[in-house]
Amino acid sequence: MAKSAARMSSGQVVLPMLLAIALSGCATPNPPARLEHSSYGCMKAVLREKLPANLADKRAHCLASGLIARYCSVPEAYLAGIGKEARDLFTGGDVEWADWRADRVGVGCARRSGDDETLTACCDSHPPP
Repeated sequence: MAKSAARMSSGQVVLPMLLAIALSGCATPNPPARLEHSSYGCMKAVLREKLPANLADKRAHCLASGLIARYCSVPEAYLAGIGKEARDLFTGGDVEWADWRADRVGVGCARRSGDDETLTACCDSHPPP
């Protein structure tokens, strides 16, 4: 027999609330419209439409992750950074822990920035270690 809404256990009520609170930390201020519906499409659109060309490696990581966090989502930004390093690992690219740190700086900048210009300034003023 199914439980009525009035008879739900505290765990059935508290768990969704805790999940919602945890996920709210993934948000960025004043998020712009998503560029594409799918995760992969959104990440590719950000790189194609928003990331300037010919950037130094760590600056590119910071800006790419920050812009993906801003235009897609924070989890997608982390996923893109992990995917990039995994691709480098299997294709002979340059795998560096410092790239992952630059990605985290970019996500942090996105969380504190309300627009692309502030995000760019944040990446420029907080170079990854």
